[in-house]
Amino acid sequence: MSSSTRLSVDIGGTFTDLVVLDEATGDIQSLKVSSTPRDPSRAVITAVRRARDELGVDLSRVSQFTHASTVASNTILEATGARTGLLTTEGFRDVLAIQRHKRYRLFEMAYQKIKPLVPARWIHGIPERMDARGNVLVPLDEDAVVRALRELEKHDIQSLAVCFLFSFQNAAHEKRVAEIAAEVLPHVFVTCSSDIFPQFREYERTSTTVVNAYLGPRLSGYLQNMNTDLQGLGLAPSVNMMQSNGGIISWKEASRAPCKVVESGPAAGAIAAAHFGKLVGSSNIISFDMGGTTAKAGLIENGEVRQASGQEVGGGINVSRLLSGGGYYIGASTVDLAEVGAGGGSVAWIDTGGILKVGPHSAGADPGPVAYGLGGDRVTVTDANLVLGRVPGAFFLGGEMKMDVEAARRVAEEKLSRPLNVSLDEACSAMIEVANANMLKMLRIVSVEKGFDPREFTLVVFGGNGPVHAADLADDLGINEFIVPPVPGVLSAQGLLVADVRYDFRQTHITPVTAQSVVEIEDLFNALREKGRTAFRDYGLSEDAVKFSRSADMRYRRQAYEIKVSMPAGELTADKVDEIIEMFHVEHEKAYGRRDPTAVVEFVTLGLTARGNAPRPQYRPLPEGDGSLPPAMAGAPTVYFREVGRVETPHYDRKHLRAGDTIAGPALVISPDSTTVVPPRWTLRCHSNGSLIVTHERAKQ
Repeated sequence: MSSSTRLSVDIGGTFTDLVVLDEATGDIQSLKVSSTPRDPSRAVITAVRRARDELGVDLSRVSQFTHASTVASNTILEATGARTGLLTTEGFRDVLAIQRHKRYRLFEMAYQKIKPLVPARWIHGIPERMDARGNVLVPLDEDAVVRALRELEKHDIQSLAVCFLFSFQNAAHEKRVAEIAAEVLPHVFVTCSSDIFPQFREYERTSTTVVNAYLGPRLSGYLQNMNTDLQGLGLAPSVNMMQSNGGIISWKEASRAPCKVVESGPAAGAIAAAHFGKLVGSSNIISFDMGGTTAKAGLIENGEVRQASGQEVGGGINVSRLLSGGGYYIGASTVDLAEVGAGGGSVAWIDTGGILKVGPHSAGADPGPVAYGLGGDRVTVTDANLVLGRVPGAFFLGGEMKMDVEAARRVAEEKLSRPLNVSLDEACSAMIEVANANMLKMLRIVSVEKGFDPREFTLVVFGGNGPVHAADLADDLGINEFIVPPVPGVLSAQGLLVADVRYDFRQTHITPVTAQSVVEIEDLFNALREKGRTAFRDYGLSEDAVKFSRSADMRYRRQAYEIKVSMPAGELTADKVDEIIEMFHVEHEKAYGRRDPTAVVEFVTLGLTARGNAPRPQYRPLPEGDGSLPPAMAGAPTVYFREVGRVETPHYDRKHLRAGDTIAGPALVISPDSTTVVPPRWTLRCHSNGSLIVTHERAKQ
């Protein structure tokens, strides 16, 4: 192996994916192992060991190891985080319980808000108070802090969150509490809101601080142990983690601020989709990732992945962004994704009214679909695709995993076909249509609900099941083209190879946009820039390699919510006031269809992104094809398509495709990690970088 080898590992709900990149040759190798939910690091160690033993990777010469994990999100969903205490300003103990006034399920009579991560008995109000400008009104009562810590010690508290009123303006009291906690409870993980989320809005700040504290002990222990085990295998570099914003940070930084990595895996997929879309000349993209448990979608506009300033985790999945999720708020920059419980493991069921439903329950990796032969007795999306021939069982995972398609047929006949009084093909096809309908809602959330016409975008599909369902979904959305990148079943892991080191810094500073305030804002941006320079020193990047971009959340005075506005290039001076105000008017008009030139415009929260550009992989171009494409198997098995029913469909091995090769549907293109379904009226063309570009015939009209 070359000395310029990079490894990446992405843990999914069903499989853990590993990708090896040899930068000298551009060669990519990959492998999959079953995920180990009880201890996710076991699957990582297994994958790295197999890379060493089976792929010939010299671990001592690996230059970068990047990891995306579901540990943080699963810790929240499964309520397995640390026993956490909260110290807050006296009189504000109930912030977590009150939350916001929204009712997230309007027609559910028994609806209850999500249970706080910290029970009331572990929340202590401390006499202290800052005013809105950070001036001390009530000094910190240090004796009360010690008493509260001693009381929490009796409950075996493992982690402590500290969130005082207006600490984002003056953090002195929070910092002093952290010092006292280090003396009184030296083994407790401490999170201060002024470090993790120095912004206004008390519930959001408290929630973010508590989530970080709740995750801290488990994630830091997981990363510490995994880093030690990997080095024990001979891996040279330390572990890097993918953040929710699509950038990477060191495992030590992720341990300090685990709230930044809650959505690390899904973010990696969107970053990879943007990268491969750019390679084939597409800058407006909808990314679609369908794995074994869930499907996710994001939007890339002009090559940039859309970001959200926060997310809610643990409240379930809604079919509209208007009500968010009702979960635990996390104020960390996040790739803006929609998610639905639809994957290869999603289970079919018939409700009391006789209506066919699919998901959100999943058979997961254990016992998995019926065809896995591991004891599963419920029909899944994968079983339906196998029965219909859309996924050839003989080639599943390159033939490594034997599929019992006959068992899937028997169970589907018993639990779907007979109860619905339709043929087996019709029952399985209906199941696929229901799953697709769920995913269409998600795809419309990131496009139509955001004001974008999906017909103007290209779909980039990945995950083990994304290329199987892509043509049907694209057809329903009116999209004429979709792209299947190389090794789509492990694309999120590939996204870890193209991600930049990234830090997002935010600071609330509410002030009208005036000549004087703009100068003050420039000074605050310079302070955030210095934080960025400090953060990057540990990565060995020169200052020239770090790029900064600035933005501000702005509003008309007395508005409740803000709009993100990019700041003009260069130094912010008094003569740029009119330009900044006009930029806000433009964004407001784009979002709400109106502007108010007479209203006072305010800065609310400043944002600075520091990005250290990682070297992009250079892929070896495929040789030109000569038009000869041997089928992967003798004869042409029948495959069920919704347009024409069952028809003979040639199967092709993806590894034999060369640049410029074309295949007219119906056809299946198989690879160890996924199957690309090419229905009638669609044509596939192989790009020189190995991507498959599949186009509908209406695109030529």
